[in-house]
Amino acid sequence: MDVAQSFAATFVDELAAQGVAYACISPGSRSAPLAMALQRHPAINVFVHVDERSGSFFGVGLAKATGKPVVLLCTSGTAAAEFHAAVVEAFYSRTPLIVLTADRPPELRDVGANQAIDQQHLYGSAVRWYFDPGPPLELPNAARVWRRLAARTCAEAMAGPVHLNMPFREPLVPPPGQVPAAVGEAPQVISTGVLVPTTEQVAGLAGALQRSQRPLVVAGEMRDGLRLAAGLSRLGVPVLAEPSSQLRRPETGSAIESYEALLRAGWSLQHGPDLVLRVGGTPTSKVMNAWLAAASAPTFLVDPHRAWRDEDQVAGNVLACDPQAVIEALPPIDRRAWRDEWVEAGKKATVAIAASLVSTAVHEGHVVRALAAKLPDPAQVFIGSSMPIRAADSFWPYAKAKQSFYGNRGASGIDGLVSTGLGLAAAAPTTPTVLLLGDLSLYHDMNGLWALRRHGIRATVVVCDNNGGGVFNFLPQAQHTDVFEEIFATPLGLDFAQVARLYGLVYSPVSERSGLEPAIADALGAQSSTMVVVRFKREDSVSGHRLCWEAAASALRG
Repeated sequence: MDVAQSFAATFVDELAAQGVAYACISPGSRSAPLAMALQRHPAINVFVHVDERSGSFFGVGLAKATGKPVVLLCTSGTAAAEFHAAVVEAFYSRTPLIVLTADRPPELRDVGANQAIDQQHLYGSAVRWYFDPGPPLELPNAARVWRRLAARTCAEAMAGPVHLNMPFREPLVPPPGQVPAAVGEAPQVISTGVLVPTTEQVAGLAGALQRSQRPLVVAGEMRDGLRLAAGLSRLGVPVLAEPSSQLRRPETGSAIESYEALLRAGWSLQHGPDLVLRVGGTPTSKVMNAWLAAASAPTFLVDPHRAWRDEDQVAGNVLACDPQAVIEALPPIDRRAWRDEWVEAGKKATVAIAASLVSTAVHEGHVVRALAAKLPDPAQVFIGSSMPIRAADSFWPYAKAKQSFYGNRGASGIDGLVSTGLGLAAAAPTTPTVLLLGDLSLYHDMNGLWALRRHGIRATVVVCDNNGGGVFNFLPQAQHTDVFEEIFATPLGLDFAQVARLYGLVYSPVSERSGLEPAIADALGAQSSTMVVVRFKREDSVSGHRLCWEAAASALRG
């Protein structure tokens, strides 16, 4: 058997032994040894994607859902470059990806050979580890070397994407009828653990909390944030948690509803914290970040990955340890009066916002509330960047027990959002999955919709269609009316009925408030994937948000 075939079969067998269960493959010739080995391995589920960019973000979704490394494989040349955006997102969100780019052997580089580009360190600093093992060679201990390479690849990928550039010489496939077999010994064993806080770290934070009178917890994006709920409930301080933290739910004990409305109102000026404990990613809300920066309160940032997620550089104490371990080690503190002020204010704001939504034109807030009202339990929601993630932060009420929320908040781009959401759906085929996206985001990754029919995936796609980049209407650029529409808003003018027809989705248009909840309920209950398209004006979104904040502020003053 050719050495390339032996290597591929053994390498893939070790990946499976290390827990790899999914691979996203884009077709090509040079990658044939690995592609065939992945497709034939009984423990690995393969998803084929014609478009490398969509396929790579689909892999990001699988990895976000499972927390385990997912393989991306492509042929040589520009195919490998198409992975770059997904690799960047995975790097900044610490999503476990194994990126395998097939390559020409050294003798075919820099000599004008077809489909040969420089793939060395193609993704620069956006990978946790890069390695090029060279073309497979017959060595006395080859099986051990190949298995060790696969095992290390999986271990390194747990911290984020790794890139292996894999050159192969021809022949790239074995003779017909021959199926390469893996060789070698027992799988490698590589294990890692969590960073446990030191006694000094716990004592320092505990002492600061005991001295504080107005402590707050701020929770940003976390895939596994729900494991902190019991510890935070026992701690007993207000928690400002965005949906993607998995902590905006009653069992957290002190999660505050509609907290952004409180921050936008004068109420927050009299309720500034004297200590902030931050867990998870950087908060999505600009209002939150500005308020925290202005408060100048002593800030403890729990940062187990040393990602330095502190854009305003207000954290004077950085704890590089597991957040669950440190929170569960803290003694509870009695700040019930302070906590209850926040809880009651959040309830008042929520009621006022709900009343305001009844009388305003349709905007993202209506879409979020309707989706929250009809979303079953369990369910998972993938929330797109730009306006959807901000609207979810502003308007999503408490989540139910087994509802999960995801987004691409590593690099916060709008590329690949359709595919990432469908990757989540593929990882949990029995769990209802909803993608909440803007119209530009859907357009940017329309190719990703091909996976629905190709791989038998069911999902509900809810599109906030304001005919352009609605987030810019909230920014100073909107005041430059002579250039705004052309270079910022960029209206698409797309007929989404045709998009749905092309990719085999049921099309469900909505333009009135009264139609929102029925349309979403029907989509969630349908046997086929449905695209619910909610049409509204960008100007109505701006005015609607403003009226909601004004209503909340008035209720808090009363």
